[in-house]
Amino acid sequence: MLTVDEDSKSFCVEYLSPHRARIHHINLLLLEDPSNPAKRHYTYVKNMSTLVSHRTKHNGKTYVCNSCLHPFQKQETLDRHVPFCVKHDAQQVIYPNADDENDCTLQFKSVQKQHPVPFYIVADFESFLAPIDRAETDDSSGLTIIDEHVVSGFCTYRVTHHAEHQTPAFVYSGPDPMTKFYDHIMREAREISRIVRGYVDMIPLTEQQAYDYEQAVTCGNCGGPFTKDNKRNHHHDHISGEYLFACCSACYLQLKPVKCNKGKATKNKTSSYRASCTTFSHMMHISSSNIFNASSWNAETPTTNCRSTTSKSRP
Repeated sequence: MLTVDEDSKSFCVEYLSPHRARIHHINLLLLEDPSNPAKRHYTYVKNMSTLVSHRTKHNGKTYVCNSCLHPFQKQETLDRHVPFCVKHDAQQVIYPNADDENDCTLQFKSVQKQHPVPFYIVADFESFLAPIDRAETDDSSGLTIIDEHVVSGFCTYRVTHHAEHQTPAFVYSGPDPMTKFYDHIMREAREISRIVRGYVDMIPLTEQQAYDYEQAVTCGNCGGPFTKDNKRNHHHDHISGEYLFACCSACYLQLKPVKCNKGKATKNKTSSYRASCTTFSHMMHISSSNIFNASSWNAETPTTNCRSTTSKSRP
């Protein structure tokens, strides 16, 4: 059953029958009186291709999917599409407005994310192969799992261009490596959050920097012109105090450092993780070589060992 969508001036699926293999199938269009919603009338849709002809530039008969109302030029194309489409609820495809440049053009707008983050952490894990007690067969791939990777140690390194906040690499190899990794990352989170929360006033401009600022007519971040309502501002590094460039008022607010939670130590590691890392996650990048699968480590429930299985065909 279809209804008229006033916003898109098109049609949408109001109800989709779960029965697919019945001999008789009809499509209905529900019409409503805008001035009196109580007045409704069902209309038999004899030709779906004609009803949704505005959705395609094809000059001829089309084959329409009753779930998403997408018209196809060939029956075999529709037949390949339907098994995948019916797995989901009925949906409506809304096309961009070709007459509206802002609507039909995809643009990158998060220009503030082009600048490097002040801190991030890279991590490398080491592991060894251990045979499993009982061979398991993965039915989906037909492979037999005969061993698994067991984490034995790791190395982490804090990366920052601020020399005063650089630290040596932290290396650990021993029992409970994932617990040690978790505790170390939490310490780093609290320390980096403390640094970022601090605000360092801008260092006085040099003669050349003052000249560049006065000559700037466009924002150094978004490239837009300065106006009476979107004025020019000094953007500086809030950690070192170094002047960076002239930016508009809108970008000045976006480029301000995100305030991090204090990350106070708690008895519960889960609470500590949420307090420290909710706002810290955007600063940390973990690069895992060898074996570590980040998705296999559940930060909500820290474990003393982290394993990611590997599959090999039994000879």
